[in-house]
Amino acid sequence: MSASFSSLDLMEKDALMARGGDRGRGGDDIVQKAFGGSRFRQIPRAIFAKLTLPVILVLGVIWYVYFVAVHGVMRPWVLHGANSTSTHEYAFTVTTCMAVVMYACCVFVDPGRVPAHYRPNDGDGGGPGGLNGGGSSSSRGRLLELKRKGGSRFCKKCMTHKPPRAHHCRVCNKCVLRMDHHCVWINNCVGHGNYKAFFLFLTYVAVACWHAFVCLAWHAFEGLEDDHVAAARSHGWILLEVSCLTLCVPLVVALSLLWCWHAYLVVNNKTTIEHYEGVRSRVVPRDDGEGGGGGAVNMPPLHPTGGAADAAHPYSLGVVANLREILGHRVLCWLAPSCAISGDGLSFANVADGPRYRREVKKKETELTLLS
Repeated sequence: MSASFSSLDLMEKDALMARGGDRGRGGDDIVQKAFGGSRFRQIPRAIFAKLTLPVILVLGVIWYVYFVAVHGVMRPWVLHGANSTSTHEYAFTVTTCMAVVMYACCVFVDPGRVPAHYRPNDGDGGGPGGLNGGGSSSSRGRLLELKRKGGSRFCKKCMTHKPPRAHHCRVCNKCVLRMDHHCVWINNCVGHGNYKAFFLFLTYVAVACWHAFVCLAWHAFEGLEDDHVAAARSHGWILLEVSCLTLCVPLVVALSLLWCWHAYLVVNNKTTIEHYEGVRSRVVPRDDGEGGGGGAVNMPPLHPTGGAADAAHPYSLGVVANLREILGHRVLCWLAPSCAISGDGLSFANVADGPRYRREVKKKETELTLLS
């Protein structure tokens, strides 16, 4: 009887998915259509749809800090015979341009949506449409992500099953793969498709902001110590430099803290949602037919898991493998422009793999090279 109810429930969800069709598509659909098709007339519309007030504010602050730091500090140093200042300007320009490129990727790249064909299989953690949403059962273990009250994760708004680590965003109105958070400053979600771009943006913009702050502070110190330097400046430039230096102080603090936070998440292969929800693993004895003898279930924070050893994050592969998973296997290319992280966003190596998990960790650690 229970089996029939389960089948009926699954059939009902599949019917909802069929009727729901294209529901749950976020506001960035127009971006995907514009850039993915031949309708070039929609490109300006797609761009302006993303240019909200926070996005314009971020771009304005970047331009303002760059303009004041270069034209108010670095180039005057060159005119006064400081040979190393041109190097400052080149380095600052490169980091600022990289920050802008990565910011554009964060804004316009789709963070990842659940494909229409995704469907979990009962009792199988692998295979196309398996509980881990892809890959063979030999490369992914049985990690079941369930609701707090049990049951498979099904989004009634998008009318689709949710893969592991996917969550529904109320702002974008869609389910996002490996969702980290929704960011108003990029008018987009941060997920599987653009997380690396987001982390690189934080890296470059923090470095550029620190560079500008040091140059502005040193220039202000020179003006206080040398009356000739202060006399050579106009009142307008002095006002611009003081306001820019004042703006850089909270920016440096906020960006440094935010970068440290996401560096911690990268090292532990976590998302912001998983950290605050306390996603953890618990071994559940189960014969999987391959000698593994166990599986793992993600537990919400209100459900104790017993020992401290059971509370490990299920997707952490170790520091080296986590860095390879998020930033790629070429160390020298970690800071190169890129958007998505490894994999398809539907399946992830996890602690439930047992021996397969250890092989996956060793494989990823071996793949980590400098360039080749």
